[in-house]
Amino acid sequence: MITLTVAAIAATLASGALVGLLLAVFGGGGSVLAAPLLLYAVGVRDPHVAIGTSAVAVAANTLVNLASHARAGRVKWRCALVFSAAGVAGAFLGSSIGKRIDGQTLLSLFALVMLVIGVLMVRNRESSG
Repeated sequence: MITLTVAAIAATLASGALVGLLLAVFGGGGSVLAAPLLLYAVGVRDPHVAIGTSAVAVAANTLVNLASHARAGRVKWRCALVFSAAGVAGAFLGSSIGKRIDGQTLLSLFALVMLVIGVLMVRNRESSG
């Protein structure tokens, strides 16, 4: 049985609300925030559990965000379906690999990927694809 303290519940609610808000504003990247928040703010000890939990939380938030954008006509469905199919295949492969990697190594790789993505986001682009 899991016993949650008031502080843990508050941290969980605040973290979830922050991830949902930022997912809606930026349209993605929720797992980049959710996994570290689950580990360091909420207190989930196992990185594998934090990643799996963040996947469910982000999927639920994304579904709500999708409904809002779909109603407003801001979804290119053909592109979204192709992108999603590729994402599902990548997620299956990534989860299969991730389960075989030690939790600390997984966190180090996660941090490295976040660093690379951060650098790519702030560098100047020559064209606006």
